[in-house]
Amino acid sequence: MTSAGAPLVVLIDYDGTIARSDVSDEVMWRYADRTAWAPLEAAYLRGEIGSRTLLSRQADLLHGDTERIASIGDDQPVDPHFVPFVAFLRERSIPIEVVSDGFGFFVGPSLDRIGLGDLPVFTARTSFPPGAVAIEFPDGHPRCRVCGTCKRERILVHQRAGSHVVFIGDGFSDLYAANHADTVFAKDMLADLCAHQGWPYRPWQSFADIQAAIAELLERGAPPPRGRPFICGPEVWPPGTDEPIWERPPAPRTTVTESGQPA
Repeated sequence: MTSAGAPLVVLIDYDGTIARSDVSDEVMWRYADRTAWAPLEAAYLRGEIGSRTLLSRQADLLHGDTERIASIGDDQPVDPHFVPFVAFLRERSIPIEVVSDGFGFFVGPSLDRIGLGDLPVFTARTSFPPGAVAIEFPDGHPRCRVCGTCKRERILVHQRAGSHVVFIGDGFSDLYAANHADTVFAKDMLADLCAHQGWPYRPWQSFADIQAAIAELLERGAPPPRGRPFICGPEVWPPGTDEPIWERPPAPRTTVTESGQPA
């Protein structure tokens, strides 16, 4: 809780945000045929398919030693300022959630390694039966099948309880969350997308930047949560929608580079 203003909740993306790289993309680069998965990634970045379709089809393309795939997060570094940032929030009793719309299987083990295995995580459930990769979406929206993990719904849960929601992200899967959060910290593709959509955001490069900004927000007192028009989900899309329907398409970012990042 803050000493003045609305209570704060902080939701944080994992791939490219806590982790320095997009680990889900790294999985595909190492263990799938690029000619098969790159067109799927491009269609996703054009807004033609949702992340649930993308991840399900990508999981079908993975091949090789599943034990090696399952351990891929072991060598992926995290932002060095993340652990002290979490300590800063916990000292102030500010709840934290990790919300990831990727494969997700590496998130828990990675947090364990840095002593933060008790953080709540909302992500896909990827498993490795013999010779295969299976994926389920326990944190998807109950009535919308576009996203694998519904980050937007986690924001709305906290806003309904009266909390000011801070969201931190970097990529395309953070777009719907950025529309609804009260304060958005965005970098890389997410910053470009917010600018294209005309949404307010604060740029960042490390969690040290965000810590200083949140300290200022706490000093001023966080305003109460604000409602914004829905751009996704059953409120605006017809029943049974599997892929996004855009009134204002996202900025085109369709080329996947050799680093695994959109160009």
